[in-house]
Amino acid sequence: MENDNPVDHTSISSSASHRRVQRSTTLNRKYVKKPEKVAAVDSVAKRRADDLKRRQALADKINRERLAALKAGKTLREAAATPAAPTSTPRPLSATIERNLITSPKAEKATKVKDSAVKSALKSVASMDADSGNKKGISTKRTLGAKKLLLAFGCAALAVGIVGYFVSVNTPDISVRVAAMQSGIDATYPTYIPRGYSLSDIVSEDKKISMTFNDSESGSFTLSEEKTSWDNETLEASYVKSTWGNNYTSVREQGITIFISGSNATWINGNILYKIQASGNNLTKKQIKSIVTSL
Repeated sequence: MENDNPVDHTSISSSASHRRVQRSTTLNRKYVKKPEKVAAVDSVAKRRADDLKRRQALADKINRERLAALKAGKTLREAAATPAAPTSTPRPLSATIERNLITSPKAEKATKVKDSAVKSALKSVASMDADSGNKKGISTKRTLGAKKLLLAFGCAALAVGIVGYFVSVNTPDISVRVAAMQSGIDATYPTYIPRGYSLSDIVSEDKKISMTFNDSESGSFTLSEEKTSWDNETLEASYVKSTWGNNYTSVREQGITIFISGSNATWINGNILYKIQASGNNLTKKQIKSIVTSL
């Protein structure tokens, strides 16, 4: 059978195409407003963080003031009673926060711990200073002791050197005095000896003493002293001319007449006859005169 009421497909398609698309009832999350509750929580957290920062700043300020007071010699009670000089205008805190800062057991405990640490630090610094002072004192004492010891050794060495020098200088004179006592005359030792010469031998006889001086390069000479009753004229006639002939000269030196022939010489002074007999032409006239005036 054929359908008496055929369907018009063309009309259905047209009406369906002109039908509007229904909007979605689901909210677009991009444009959803932030819930008021979350914003309030964030605001409270921010306030708490700000309050905590201010609290920490205040605590640090109080601790700095107390530390300065301790260094100035004040006690903690005096430091707490001393008003701090305003450095800048502080931000206002709520009464609850201030009360918590003052009365909080944790804050008091932290303050006590910090005060104790400050005291310990100050004691440590003081003890370090005392130890340093003691060490310096000990070091200074040791240095002074070492200096005194070195000075004592130096003085002792100097004294020994001086004594040795005088002994070495006076030894020949002492030997001459001993020989003079044995010979029975008032013999003397010359204070001037030509450079390079040194006493090598002393011979004492009756009323006479002879001293020999040697030099490894220039030779030697002998100085003799003996008692006499001669004067200068007798000496010249009895000894000078008979020994040297006319090969001599006479000079006056400090009131003494000296007869010189080459490096040999003779003179009289105080009833003592002096003679210098050299092994060669090794003494100058100036050296002979220096020997004469040093006796």
